[in-house]
Amino acid sequence: MTPRLAILSGGLAGTVAPIPGAVASIGRHPTCQIRLDAERDTEVSNRHAVLQKKDGVWIIRDLGSMQGTYLNGHRISEEQPLNDGDLLRLGAAGPEIQFLLSDRAQVAEPSREPMLAQPGKPMMSTEELERIMEEEHAAQLAREAAAALRKRRLLRSIGAVAAVVALVVVALLFWQKLAARRAAGEAHLLMLAQADSMMASVAAVEVASPFMRTSLDSARQAATRLRAALVEAGPNALASTAIMKSLDSAITRERDIAESAEFNPEAVADASVAAIGLVIAEYADGRTALATGFAIRRDGTGGVLLTTRRVVLNEAGQSPTQVTVKMPGIAQPITARVLTTHTVEDVALLRVQQRGGVPVVQGLAWRTPAVAAGKPVAIVGYPPPIELPLRNDWRQVTLASAHSTGTAALVAAGFITVDAWGFPVSAGSPIIDGEGLVAGIISTAAPSAGGRLYDAVPVEFALELLDQLQ
Repeated sequence: MTPRLAILSGGLAGTVAPIPGAVASIGRHPTCQIRLDAERDTEVSNRHAVLQKKDGVWIIRDLGSMQGTYLNGHRISEEQPLNDGDLLRLGAAGPEIQFLLSDRAQVAEPSREPMLAQPGKPMMSTEELERIMEEEHAAQLAREAAAALRKRRLLRSIGAVAAVVALVVVALLFWQKLAARRAAGEAHLLMLAQADSMMASVAAVEVASPFMRTSLDSARQAATRLRAALVEAGPNALASTAIMKSLDSAITRERDIAESAEFNPEAVADASVAAIGLVIAEYADGRTALATGFAIRRDGTGGVLLTTRRVVLNEAGQSPTQVTVKMPGIAQPITARVLTTHTVEDVALLRVQQRGGVPVVQGLAWRTPAVAAGKPVAIVGYPPPIELPLRNDWRQVTLASAHSTGTAALVAAGFITVDAWGFPVSAGSPIIDGEGLVAGIISTAAPSAGGRLYDAVPVEFALELLDQLQ
């Protein structure tokens, strides 16, 4: 029997989701096979956990979620086998899910009132009775003859009308069929012409980046396959419309790549580079966490930086014993303290003390959405892995940030997915739009995309944190 998940609580409580295939991810992201409520299940990360069938046994593995994954009341730190009926919880107070492998008016009688006796009539003579019967018989014969005549006339009229109607209907259906064929053929030819026009509009596009060239070739091959499928479908309106929609998406993808090829990330990010630093968080167990951070406010004694929550709050919910920030052009790392962290999203605010203040980014894109889907963006940050200096002396380190070009592949409530080309960047790196404004902050890279797809948090959530400081 198909394994399934019974959602017992949360935004989708009462629903049962079958597990498609041998691997299924769970989370709030639209690409997850088991997608939970993005608005109400706030304990759940975008990509929270994954179910997988290995050697005939189903297992569950946490994907580095903020709130953790619990199996039968215990938080898991590595992959665990699942049994029929096991209870999962995504986050300590998140939705609970059960893993399932097997199944386990008389009708009253109608009333009958007695019939009342009718009064008797006086007796009739035999002669009177015979006369009345003869008159009635003659009248009946006359009525039947008249009815037969009317019926013959009516049948002849109906037959004539039916013949005419049948001829008209046959002619109309034949004409409609010819018209429908002609219209379908013309519509199909128009679709092919539109497809050829769309493909010709991007045929001359060339890109220098090998990463972009690979993406462009993939989009062009998809468009070519869809154009061939459109020819094969013929005047099938339903199939042709679906193929045309997919073809339009492929052509739009080519245009987005072409627009990104002409995009200059260094130019749009130049005014903000000096404000982008490296956050260094040291924990009691001796481990050091690193992430990008960038200043969004300044005053005479320092400033406020925005970074990823996971650098200042580890999986066990512990805070670092010391936080410093290494800023470009400043040899000595600056002492920082955590002002606040978002309860759901992967963002945090830090306060640094620096006489005269620190440089800040050009601006923040407070609009909703922060960036339109398909638009090119710049990503600026420090490429991982970042090696720790000897004796943890960050004064010896000279920072060199990396610039990458990307497109906002998916924009939805609560997150942005960026398709990037170029150097990888660490979490906490800003996403900068064509106007030089920060639209979001990198949270994680999608493992399935080889590090090219990034999940990001819209900058609007930073505004929520800033409002808490008022």
